[in-house]
Amino acid sequence: MTLAVARTSFQWIGCALALVSLAACGSIGGRPIESGSIATSVPIEKAYIDMPPGGPGVVGVIERRFANSTTQEIILSNRSHTPGQNMVTATLFGPVKSVTGPENVQANPAISLSAIGAEMRQVLPGVPMRVSPYFAQSRYGSFGYAMGGSAQGDTCIYAWQRIRTPDLDSNFTIGQGTITLRLRLCEPNTTEASLLAVMTGMTISSYFMAANWNPYGGAPPIPADLGKLGTTVLPTAQVTPQLAPEPAPVAVQAAPARRVVRKAAPVEAAPVAADVPAPDAAAGRFEDYAAVPPPPTLSP
Repeated sequence: MTLAVARTSFQWIGCALALVSLAACGSIGGRPIESGSIATSVPIEKAYIDMPPGGPGVVGVIERRFANSTTQEIILSNRSHTPGQNMVTATLFGPVKSVTGPENVQANPAISLSAIGAEMRQVLPGVPMRVSPYFAQSRYGSFGYAMGGSAQGDTCIYAWQRIRTPDLDSNFTIGQGTITLRLRLCEPNTTEASLLAVMTGMTISSYFMAANWNPYGGAPPIPADLGKLGTTVLPTAQVTPQLAPEPAPVAVQAAPARRVVRKAAPVEAAPVAADVPAPDAAAGRFEDYAAVPPPPTLSP
């Protein structure tokens, strides 16, 4: 009986030593350190927005994941002297992958001028901005914008847009989801039209792979005149590329002609006639000059 108890004790000791050795091996291998921040840097090719041809270029992307959305701060190239960073902020609300707690949600309110004013004061401190009263629209719908000039001589734009299916077109199965866009851009020696072209030329290149996610609404109907016999359809002036006029030929000023100075041939001295009688001034007779032979003709 004592031998059996001793044998059992040795078995427990062996198991304990094995567990200790396994724990030691696990601690030697180590575990990766996890970050508690929801902001991460992602490659620029993973940006939700594609910029229009000609820029500005994308230099970095900061992504923040929430329980109901994902936000990207797409950092743009900056040639201005105004404090702050040019960027596009894009937020996609939808069925995101769970990477944070359910309490970490992002608000999705309707756009108000008071909230837009607070945003502008944060990203454009000290720059007086004026909200444009004009209607503007991109391929994704209407948007608002404000223009201003900084003390450093730059022209700045702050534009905002909320893309969402109208409530009449959405239900619990289709038409869910929202996309919000913000553009903060300052450029030197530019115009309002050039800054607006950046907002209207951006392309949203990301989406949720979900059947009920569609913030754009249904496809527009086909025009009734399309394909109808006896109807002429031509492209509008907005989509027809305008060819730049050929530059007028520049008149080339002819070089002044070189003036060639030729050396004159040496002039031979004319022979002097001897014994020329003086004229008779009193009588007014000049017949004697006629008898004098003329001097020889000089060739050039």
